[in-house]
Amino acid sequence: MCSHFAMPSLKEIKTYLTTDLKLPLIVPKNIEDKFSAATQIYPKSSSLVMLYSNNELKLVEKKWGYPSPFQKNRVLYNARVERFYEEKPSMWDNSFARQRCIILASEFWESSKQTYLASNNQTYHEHSSFTAIEEPMTLIAGIYQGNDFSMVTTVANNTVLPVHERMPLVLKPSELRRWLFQNFTSLLDRSEYNLARHQLPHR
Repeated sequence: MCSHFAMPSLKEIKTYLTTDLKLPLIVPKNIEDKFSAATQIYPKSSSLVMLYSNNELKLVEKKWGYPSPFQKNRVLYNARVERFYEEKPSMWDNSFARQRCIILASEFWESSKQTYLASNNQTYHEHSSFTAIEEPMTLIAGIYQGNDFSMVTTVANNTVLPVHERMPLVLKPSELRRWLFQNFTSLLDRSEYNLARHQLPHR
């Protein structure tokens, strides 16, 4: 379950989306200074996401995590994409149907069940980071509600599976339109998406 990702600087995001991918992106001026540097994003942190609203493709600031209906002051920041296809209603249904967005990351981290004993005699979980091999940025499916967004997860591919059974639903540039506007069933299988794994050094 992804609980940490790195968001590139606004300049890097704009260059990739508007120059490389040639998207007609609207960038509000009020975010220029706030996101000028690359940022580490954790649940409850503010991040930029890309969404389509009022006939515009735009960058919008939102916080990572929906308020939990079960525990006060907790947030739910990962949404299993399979929930949208189940008969039992869920808190994510309306967002999956009408309010999808794109999370922009330079890399994301996953924590493994495997542990190691550090030099201070403390036990820690193994951590790995993942980056897209074929693109300078990792595009991740997201959903939003009001001022909040959640990362969408799916079954892990062979690169992520040794670390965790779930992974963010990563997207190729050619799949952005399908996620934002169309039926996204064909995007659930990420077995062919090329990711690089980098195991973090021990403490």
